[in-house]
Amino acid sequence: MTPPSSPNSERQSFWGDLINIYVQPADVFRRRQYASVWPPMLFVAIAIAVIFAVTFSTLQPMFDAEFARTSARAIARNPQVTQEMMDEARGYTETFTRYGIGLVMLVTMFIVGCMAWLVGRIVGSTQTFHAALAVAAWAYMPRILGTVISGAQGLLVDPSQLTSQMSISLSPARFLDPDTANPLLYQLYGRFDLITLWVTVLLAVGLYTTGKISRQRAIVFGLLIWIVGSLPALRQGYLSM
Repeated sequence: MTPPSSPNSERQSFWGDLINIYVQPADVFRRRQYASVWPPMLFVAIAIAVIFAVTFSTLQPMFDAEFARTSARAIARNPQVTQEMMDEARGYTETFTRYGIGLVMLVTMFIVGCMAWLVGRIVGSTQTFHAALAVAAWAYMPRILGTVISGAQGLLVDPSQLTSQMSISLSPARFLDPDTANPLLYQLYGRFDLITLWVTVLLAVGLYTTGKISRQRAIVFGLLIWIVGSLPALRQGYLSM
C-alpha cells in the first residue's frame, strides 16, 4: 500500500522535480519519499524505451560485434551449438532488447531499491522500504541522459569503433579492446562509468536524506552499493576468462 503523500511532496510539480533531481537531489528525495513510486519509475522506463527504440538502428554495429563475440565464445565452449542456432536466437534477443528495455528498467529499479534498502540497514539507516524504492526511481533519472548520449554516439562515432557495449560507455573500458583485454578488468573498468557513478551518488544522497544517517555512513553506503552492483559484471568477466 502506497503511503500518503506528505505536505512537502506537493510544493513542487513532478515535472519540476525532473529538473531538480539533477541540481537539487536532496530536496527531491525529501519531497518524494512518501509519494507514489510509479510516476518516476514509469517515466524512466518509458523514456528510455522510446529513446532506445528510436536510436536502436544507429547502434547496430555494436550489437553485431557483441553477437559475433558471443557466438564465437558459445560455439567454442560447446561443439553442439551451431552458428544456425545462434542466428535463430539472435532474432529473439534483438527483439526483446529493442522492445523490452522498458520492462527491464522497471525490474532493475525495483531490485536496486531492494538492495539499497538492505545495504542501508548495514549502515544504520531508518529508511522505509517505500522510500528506498522512491529513491531508486528518482536516482535512475540520469539513465535517461545516458541513453540519449549512447544514441548520439551511434550517429556520430565511426561504426568501426562500435565494437562492444563498453565502446559507448563513459568509462575507461571504452578505450580497451574487448577481444584482448582481461575480461575481469574490462568489466571492472566498465563500472567506473560516469552515469553509473552518478546514480550511485544519488542513491547515497537519497539514503542520507530519507534514512537519517551521517554523511560518513552515506559514503560507506555508496561504496557498498557500488560493490554490490559490480558483482554481476565481475562474475560475467570471470566466466569469460
